[in-house]
Amino acid sequence: MAIDLNFDNLTLAVFTLNGRSTKLKRFRTPLRKALTHRIWIERILRRYSRSWRFIKGVRRAIEKHGERIKNISWDYSHKVGDLIAGLAFSHSSAIVLEDLDELRDNAKKDRRFNKRLALWFYGRMQLCIDYEVKERGLRVLRVDSRGTSSTCPKCGSRLVDNGYRALRCRSCGFAGDRDVAATINLYKRFSSKYSRCGEPGVSLNAPESDEGPSGMRGSGDEAMKSIHISLCES
Repeated sequence: MAIDLNFDNLTLAVFTLNGRSTKLKRFRTPLRKALTHRIWIERILRRYSRSWRFIKGVRRAIEKHGERIKNISWDYSHKVGDLIAGLAFSHSSAIVLEDLDELRDNAKKDRRFNKRLALWFYGRMQLCIDYEVKERGLRVLRVDSRGTSSTCPKCGSRLVDNGYRALRCRSCGFAGDRDVAATINLYKRFSSKYSRCGEPGVSLNAPESDEGPSGMRGSGDEAMKSIHISLCES
């Protein structure tokens, strides 16, 4: 199972040993909701730029929004981490995650809060996945994620923009969702490093976005129903 995580959504794909995808799933992340609380904190700080430390009610308001950011992120991470681990266990699958070291280096150079918030969230998401997966006796592996969303999974050329979240390759004609391309590339990097699986082909369509755990209905199994596609050419 390869997992691509970005600001707006988490996309996962389960691959067989011969490179076929048996499940493809996308979850929305709560980061935009968390960012709203950060915006409120910044507004309060601007309004009480010199006095907020000395006004108890203002300090409590800032702390309240800070706690909401933490609670939103942890609640999502635990729920989705458990769902991912359960799906991986049902397929006896190892999980391939992005190595965050390079992202951390880049985040140090970027002052934008949404970038730092995303990295903080990615770390906690991976922590929960690590815990839930290892509790089930499965392996978690990390691969370099650089270029996974911009490299053609079919020929290795650079992908170009083709509309909202869609990319295409001028060299081989591949066209598809950037997050799906990222999961294929993560799988290929895993397979080249840890196994001798056949290379996967390409998926032209991404799954529809789902609500986060708080918006799910029914059981965890129902929430994880997926589109069945093949990433291999026959």
